[in-house]
Parts: sequence; structure tokens; C-alpha cells
Amino acid sequence: MSTAIASMRSVLAGTSRGAAGVTLRSGPDRSLLMIECAGSGGEARMSPAPVLLISQCVGEPFHFQSNLGAGPFCGQALPMDFVVVAPDAPAWCRIATPHRLRFLALSREMARASLQRDADNPLEFGALHARHHRDPMVAQALDAIWHELALGDDTSALFVEHAVAAVLARLVRLAGESRPERSPHHGLTARQCARVIGYMRDNLAHRLPLTELAALVGLSPWHFARAFRARHGMPPHRYLVHLRLERARDLLARSSLSVTEIAAATGYSSQHFARRFRRHIGCTPTAYRHRTRG
Repeated sequence: MSTAIASMRSVLAGTSRGAAGVTLRSGPDRSLLMIECAGSGGEARMSPAPVLLISQCVGEPFHFQSNLGAGPFCGQALPMDFVVVAPDAPAWCRIATPHRLRFLALSREMARASLQRDADNPLEFGALHARHHRDPMVAQALDAIWHELALGDDTSALFVEHAVAAVLARLVRLAGESRPERSPHHGLTARQCARVIGYMRDNLAHRLPLTELAALVGLSPWHFARAFRARHGMPPHRYLVHLRLERARDLLARSSLSVTEIAAATGYSSQHFARRFRRHIGCTPTAYRHRTRG
């Protein structure tokens, strides 16, 4: 389980500089580990690791971008929402605002034993790795496991073992209920999303009408907008705004470009950029630059 602990700590190191309130709890045989921490914003990157990882929002809602190995997606995480990272999958997540997360890492051996799967089973859960989820049973079970691990007695060990098995069984059920989103009535495929989002990133300084984006995947503007929202939880123009503001934040923090030049590079006039940035980030571009460089 030392690998799981090292992997979890690497997640924490990337999630936020100066993470606060870090609490670690582990099972009696070290086959599972839970960590809760608060972050001020940043990007987490995790190298492939031999653990099944479940990350849960336990604080205020926040917007995020991520890729858990099955294609990029973004959305707004609400308290008790969760995502699932398969063992040996490279993953990253970018959160711009303060947040509190709880992580559960399970060794592959424990997860396979709970699900009665063969030693070479990849422990993948299909569509569960391509978006965030909300399920009352999983939410309650993860919360109960967290509190039982703090007790550390024989009864809690028995409870945790069965609760983990229940969570894994529920993930299998949810994966079976989540069909691949291949039609425009349900959502874009991962390849279509990657193409559209890559095009957005390469053209942030330009006007991108809906017809132009829809043409990239051979859909009508109406079907494209509907399919994009089904996949990412927001319409294309809001996702584009998110990408533009993320680029602006990066340029403000890392480049010597003026605010006017950054506005132009992200498709805004200076006045519109200042208003948009303050509305979404909570401060002016100049104040953000001073804060990140201070």
C-alpha cells in the first residue's frame, strides 16, 4: 500500500499549493487510504498508479476541468459528487477556486477481491471515467467509511470492509446503466469532444460561431449544442468562456503581456475582458496578477 500512499500524496501536491487541513486515515491492513484536504485552486496531475481512486467533493461547489483517462470533460461539482479514476490511468484535474476534496484509494488487490474478479482484470468502469457523478448510496457510504476509519476498532474494520464492497458493487451497477454517448441526442463521443475543445483552445482569440464548431463533428448547430451540453453539462459558449478565462489566468500569472494584450489574445476587448474576469474570478485582472506573483 506504500504505492497508494505515494500516489495520493502526489495528487495532493498537485491539487493546490499550500493545501490546508490535510487529514489521512487508513484501514487496519493498509489496503485502503482516505485523505481529506482543502485547496485554494490549481491543477492536479497523477501519474499512472496501481490504485482505484474515488474523489469526492465535500465542500463548496466548484467548476473543474479534468481528464481521467477517458477523454476531457468539465462541469460544476456539488457537495458529495464524485469521480472515478481507474488503476494505471494518467489523470489530471484543474480547479480554479477554493475547494475541499476527499479521496479514497483502494489497492487493486482489495478491489478485485471485493468484486471477485481475476488478477488481471483492469478494474475499469466504462462511462464512469468520462464525467462526474451523483449517487446517494455512494455518497453516504463514502461518508460512513470516512467516519468509521477514525474509530479504528474491530467493528469499524468489519463495517469498512462491507461498505467498500457495497461502493464497488454500486459502481458496477452505475457503469452498466451509463451507456456510451454516441448519438447527438445523448452526447458527443470522446474523440468528437477532443476535436472541438482542441479547436477552441487553438482559436481563443477569434470569434467561434456555433455553426463553425458544429461543422467540426458533422452536426447541425442545434444537435451539436444539445450533444455538447449532454456531455459537458454546459452549452458550448459557456465552455468557451471557461477556456478563455483559464488562458487569461495563465497569461496573467506567467507572461509579461499587458492586460490589453491578454484581452485580445483571449477574444475580448479590454473593457469586456475586465468585466468578464471580475464576474467569474472575483477580482480584476491586475489584482489577480499582483496576487499570483506576490
